[in-house]
Amino acid sequence: MRILRLLLFIGLILLAPERAHTGDYRSNKIHKETEKEENPPLLEDRIVEIRQLVDEILVKNKFNGSVLIGYKDYILYQNAMGLASLRQRNLLTEETPFQLASVSKSFTALSVLLLVQEGRVRLDEPVKTYIPEFPYPAVTVRHLLNHTSGVPNYIGIAAGKWKDGTQRSNQDMLELLLKHKLPLRFKPGTRFQYSNTGYALLALLVERVNGSPFHAFLKDRVFDPLGMENTFAYNRVEWENREVAIGHRGKTPAAEVPWPDPLDDVLGDKSIYSTPADLFKYRKAWTTDILLCDSLRKLAFTPGKIAGNKETRYGFGWRIKEIQGTPIIYHNGLWHGFTATYTTIPNYELTIIMLNNTNAHVGRLAWQIARRIEPLLDPNKNSFPENSEEPEDADELSE
Repeated sequence: MRILRLLLFIGLILLAPERAHTGDYRSNKIHKETEKEENPPLLEDRIVEIRQLVDEILVKNKFNGSVLIGYKDYILYQNAMGLASLRQRNLLTEETPFQLASVSKSFTALSVLLLVQEGRVRLDEPVKTYIPEFPYPAVTVRHLLNHTSGVPNYIGIAAGKWKDGTQRSNQDMLELLLKHKLPLRFKPGTRFQYSNTGYALLALLVERVNGSPFHAFLKDRVFDPLGMENTFAYNRVEWENREVAIGHRGKTPAAEVPWPDPLDDVLGDKSIYSTPADLFKYRKAWTTDILLCDSLRKLAFTPGKIAGNKETRYGFGWRIKEIQGTPIIYHNGLWHGFTATYTTIPNYELTIIMLNNTNAHVGRLAWQIARRIEPLLDPNKNSFPENSEEPEDADELSE
């Protein structure tokens, strides 16, 4: 009997899942073998080479976060590595939601476009039509979407006024603007200036038009239809009841960002939590007719216009750039120790999603990965040589 127990114990050890530990850097696994598809878009040896290359880049950079690389509808690479909290030492999983920071803006743009599609919102209508107390009558919905409105920054004011921990809302954000009577920074439509206030106002506009909280609109109209089970718009109750990643402004436990912060309560410019797997599902909202018609999707990827008929590098919730003649559509984010990037190269049907909770430069990492794996997707092309410039890494919220 003792021998049988010993054999059973040895068997359980051999069957246990392996964890890799190297000092303070923990990798839950080195790349996940994704489910086999009947017709993967690349030869298996090419897929293995890409996964090994990405592992090499992430380990070299001691990346702490969650990553997914998709080619067409196929997941080439998926991994969660490191810790959800440096203080608690709990491992990340592929189901751990991260704060998306400014990547959240594309969800806000999508919400507005859904209302445009239904005829309930018009892009060139003044915002005041939907929010009567809005103090800037010349600002239109399109101005807010394109970051050409000139509305002042609410974060600087709120950070100084909201210090008691009271739960806040987008309506509270608007009341700050009303109370302080700040002037527009420039005449609407004449300049591009990245604006978190503009996207927070758009979320409030969705609430006013639809008659429901913004987080509920997103769940009913976006998250649930796309099957995004690990995605939610921040609210304190749900945050406390989920196992989420914790933001850090560095790579030590002392760098953990305190919670709660009333600024997180304001939605639209930030504060969606999600996973790379859910965000890969989300791409269908922008590549198929499942939620939006083709004309509105194209409009979101069309550069805005400013004075002199000059084009900006921003559409509706997305940055737009060409490198070596190849279009890049992307958005990065930084907020409270979280960094995020959703980078797509439509010509290759390539999607790179990176979520981090230790202030890493994920936009640069994503571009490094894109340059390295691009020749493996199509050896006959080399659109992005090693010295090609990277997209901007500046989609930040002022802290």
